[in-house]
Amino acid sequence: MTPSLTKIEEERLAALHEADISAPEKFRPGSYGCHEALHVASMLTEITSTQLLAHPTILLDSDFYRRANDIHAALFDLYQAIGEKHLAGPAEEPAGSQQGDTHR
Repeated sequence: MTPSLTKIEEERLAALHEADISAPEKFRPGSYGCHEALHVASMLTEITSTQLLAHPTILLDSDFYRRANDIHAALFDLYQAIGEKHLAGPAEEPAGSQQGDTHR
């Protein structure tokens, strides 16, 4: 079962509050912090491709393979989304963000 977008946003806001990000500008598109997230997404995409999708247990089970392929596709989409914003450069405060949303 896929969580609703409302539930996901509630989880994101709770995690954001817990993270206590004190310098959000260090993690916005165009920053080194954003580049780190892009790199991690790239590594995880590669790992799912070379280690998970190629694993014999995954190859032998169509359900496992479908699930692993979905994970790979989602990570690739995330990589593309981060890259698009990161390469566009620094951005203003994201639309829809709440005052005090970022603390780390």
